[in-house]
Amino acid sequence: MNNYLLSILQFGSRKGAKAQRSEKDRFSKLCAFAPLRETFLFLAFASVLNAQMPPALVSAERAKILEGVKSVPKLGAPGPVAIWGQIAFPILSAPDKDGVEIAVGAAAGFQKGRVILFGHNSYLSGGEGGDHAQLLANCIKWAGNKEKPRVGLKGVNAAAMLKQRGFNVESFEAVEKKNLSDYDVVIVNMQGITSAEEGAAVAEYVKGGGGFIGGMTGWAFGQTSGGKDLAMSHGLNQALLPAGVAITDMSAFDQLRSFEARAELPQLMNASEAIAAIKKQRDGGASLTAEQMRQGTNAIQIAMAAQPPNRSNLKNAVLTALGSAGGESASPTPQAPLTDAQHAAQRLRLGMETRVLRLAAGEGVAPHPAHEAFPGKVPANAPRIGGEIAVTPSIPGWTSTGLYAVAGETITVTLPEKMADKGYAVRIGCHSDTLYHLDKWERAPDITRSVPLTTVTTKTASAFGGLIYIEVPGRAKDDAPFTAVVQNAVAAPLFVLGNDDDAKWKEIRQRPAPWAEMACDKLIISFPSEVGRLVNNPTELMTFWKKVVEAQDDIANQAAERTRPERIVADVQISAGYMHSGYPIMIPTSAAPEMTTLTRLKFPGWGFYHEIGHNHQRGDFTFDGTGEVTNNVLGMYCYHEVLKKDWLIGHTAITEEERKENVQKIKKAGDKFALWKSSPFLALTTYIQLIQEFGWESWRKYLHSFAGTEFGPAPKGDDERRDQFLIRYSKITNKNLGPFFDFWGIPVSSSAKAEVSKLEAWMPKGL
Repeated sequence: MNNYLLSILQFGSRKGAKAQRSEKDRFSKLCAFAPLRETFLFLAFASVLNAQMPPALVSAERAKILEGVKSVPKLGAPGPVAIWGQIAFPILSAPDKDGVEIAVGAAAGFQKGRVILFGHNSYLSGGEGGDHAQLLANCIKWAGNKEKPRVGLKGVNAAAMLKQRGFNVESFEAVEKKNLSDYDVVIVNMQGITSAEEGAAVAEYVKGGGGFIGGMTGWAFGQTSGGKDLAMSHGLNQALLPAGVAITDMSAFDQLRSFEARAELPQLMNASEAIAAIKKQRDGGASLTAEQMRQGTNAIQIAMAAQPPNRSNLKNAVLTALGSAGGESASPTPQAPLTDAQHAAQRLRLGMETRVLRLAAGEGVAPHPAHEAFPGKVPANAPRIGGEIAVTPSIPGWTSTGLYAVAGETITVTLPEKMADKGYAVRIGCHSDTLYHLDKWERAPDITRSVPLTTVTTKTASAFGGLIYIEVPGRAKDDAPFTAVVQNAVAAPLFVLGNDDDAKWKEIRQRPAPWAEMACDKLIISFPSEVGRLVNNPTELMTFWKKVVEAQDDIANQAAERTRPERIVADVQISAGYMHSGYPIMIPTSAAPEMTTLTRLKFPGWGFYHEIGHNHQRGDFTFDGTGEVTNNVLGMYCYHEVLKKDWLIGHTAITEEERKENVQKIKKAGDKFALWKSSPFLALTTYIQLIQEFGWESWRKYLHSFAGTEFGPAPKGDDERRDQFLIRYSKITNKNLGPFFDFWGIPVSSSAKAEVSKLEAWMPKGL
């Protein structure tokens, strides 16, 4: 075997491409049946042969890492790992809703050494249940290429567990050559290992034969680094790029509970394999199935997410594979969307363009054709202006400027010298949802930019344009207020409650930018300017929205927590659902007129209060099955307190007839709790009955009770949350709600029932 490998290497240096391909095929077949002790030799030489690992060999190596592993729990909120190297493959994966496999862990050969990356740092501890410990032990053996390698830990709490398994383990402080050389394998929490020097030290260690196991929460890097971009600013992640694996800033696995260990995973999870397959199809080779195309394009998109703008190898490979199939830059719209099934090549090209543009240099960015469809084109005669922006560091998040960046035009932002490089950033665009994961794009999948303000003067541009914001980091709360200056922008409609009046709005709304905002100290709404030009009563409208947020702040006991206004942004397409919560709350542009219309006949409805309610949910009063329930209780309170209307008119699923039907459903259910926690409006009926009987004050006292010690410490875990729901609400109402919980199938402990057993039992009439 060894002589054959050497002969192949020598042969490859003097034979033609056709002969090399023949020998590679022969070599791959031999490797598939060779003793596994030989596989490392192939890992070491495969890059020289310029060939991808044969599928049989990938499966064999993955089987080693997964030996004795059946499943591993999802830990935290992990993200995907990008894979594109010749000696790189996924090791732990899960399918998304469309069956596309996404890797949370990947392995790669890197010259003489080996690398394993995980999309969350919790996977480095080995102590979170399932076969997690076995997986980590296997990873150590594989990465070290020996049974008992010496292990060094950096920022990882796994020493006790690994010592129990017979490993020689130590912790080390500095990531530098002299420390790394003491170990066969190092396990590193990558979150804070960002310098180029640290990255270079790890890369040299691995290339020389060391084993590296790392993990981090990539999507959180922007938050923990003061707005820096993972692909451009993380020294260790960048240093490992030549291995063909990387952490990304994407998120995934929302509904997942665990990862099932499988030795067989799709070959097209490796982006280079996918690119080769697409090129082969274009050149007349075997056609890819729809499933294979989805898998391959997804792998390419994830891999592109990890590439800094100055690293063009993968980008060029995609363009070569597409040839002319991708056509010109696409401009998707709701009327002519780009779909997985019909526009795979165009989606690949557009996805690659948007990823590159997001990280492109600050100046000299050309407008992308898709910007005209969304977010919109600035009128050609719109004057370019500047503005002084008052920034209050005690209010984190996006500071609205009332200015708009024209697509492809450079804006200049100037800060006081003492505020430069303190975590502030300039954001262009409010449409922060990314759509790469969706099977239909109605706009370009990523159209905003956030650029750190590291110097006194920053010049930047966006290919799509958008409203301009100064981003204030949370840690800046003690900074003194200051003024930022923005130049070469276009005026955008911005109404601020308390500063502007209805008469002034009639002038403000004529400003030429295509997007507008209205603001109060509790909420800011963003919508097309054409919608805003129909609004005549902004003072009344924003006073109403102020009361909505204040009402939920009050009943949820969160007024003191509020540090910034909520935001609601209208978008032609959002990343999930009809609307979704977060910062900002996202709604469809079709709902923008509802958000800005306030009359006695028409008022903003259920979905807005539902999403604001999500932002007010807390774990103390929200357990499994109530994620889409307790927010609706908060939303119903807005009907009662702000709209001064019957709080049961907001949704057709809570009419009296529907509530009666839910009672009959639970009576007939074999597994009551399974039905209850899977049917949000059925579960909501439970809360409605409590509030109908005991009033909104009982709900207020329940939510406020978690701030004090009257009922003991806050609950830990869902079992305690359900128990305390029973105990606290029973004591607040002076009624034993145990029979009521039993009727609805909400499981509580016998000790919780005993604690309220001396109170008078209560059940609603008719139950």
